[in-house]
Amino acid sequence: MKQLTRNVVGGLFGLLSGIALACGGSDGDAEGGGGACVPGQQVTCPCPDGSMGVQTCEFGGGFFEPCMCGGGTGGSEETGVETGDSNSGSSGSDPCGNGVEDPGECPDGDNPGTCSQDCDSADSTGAEESSSGEIDNCADVPVFVAYIPSIASRWESGPLQGFAAGQDMCRMAAMVANVPDAALVTVCDYEQVLQAEAAGELAGLPAGSTAWIHRTTNAMVNGVASAPGSGGRCVDWTYQTNHISDGEFVTVAAGGVATYSLDNDTVYNLDDTTHTQPGLLECGTQMRAILCCNPPCDPQG
Repeated sequence: MKQLTRNVVGGLFGLLSGIALACGGSDGDAEGGGGACVPGQQVTCPCPDGSMGVQTCEFGGGFFEPCMCGGGTGGSEETGVETGDSNSGSSGSDPCGNGVEDPGECPDGDNPGTCSQDCDSADSTGAEESSSGEIDNCADVPVFVAYIPSIASRWESGPLQGFAAGQDMCRMAAMVANVPDAALVTVCDYEQVLQAEAAGELAGLPAGSTAWIHRTTNAMVNGVASAPGSGGRCVDWTYQTNHISDGEFVTVAAGGVATYSLDNDTVYNLDDTTHTQPGLLECGTQMRAILCCNPPCDPQG
């Protein structure tokens, strides 16, 4: 029997917060010049368009991988659009915390691993065997299970408002779709959307559709770490104008390829309108879907 544990929204907070941008590395190291470095270490690096990217020290500790930039699709630090976070569209080595198990990141034999976050994510999204060699009963448990189309930034369901209303709508949608343990289904967190995309589970969404992103973990936006905040979640989905809060979202292309439009300034201050990006990450003028996910699966070998 598949056993699921209740997802506590925000439980993934800090998944990416362990990513350490190098402190005191030489200019030669930052440019991948071949100097010794710590396996998995990440430093910022300049991109051709003037933005900042990230490069990672390779597993052997001998050099930094090529600089990872925004993918050349028009995003910039000013827009707050993270164009290089699609698991299927990046080149080179993916960063720690992207939800995908890359070579050298997980313990294996004498290798202690360099990114336990991605190992945990890989375990919950379809590994066929556990570390002990036993069959992983989470292999067939999907992450993304239902969605509610065309919802304003102020979420409402009966007497409920905000995030609680989103939870209620997701569970009703899961019941209609006959999802097992529908009462445990929750609004997808950003990390779960990444996992669902990597598993190909977004391919059934209409091409060009958009969905609100509920982010509770750090994320790289144009090479700079962006902390989560209610100022990037339309004040936790109770806000329906545009002057004090932004709304992060994802756009899904044909085949389930996702482009994430994230906020590089998620601060919410009722008296300060300088933290928003009108015309780019608007709340009140938009209607987007809500994505619904299973809670993380607890493997039982």
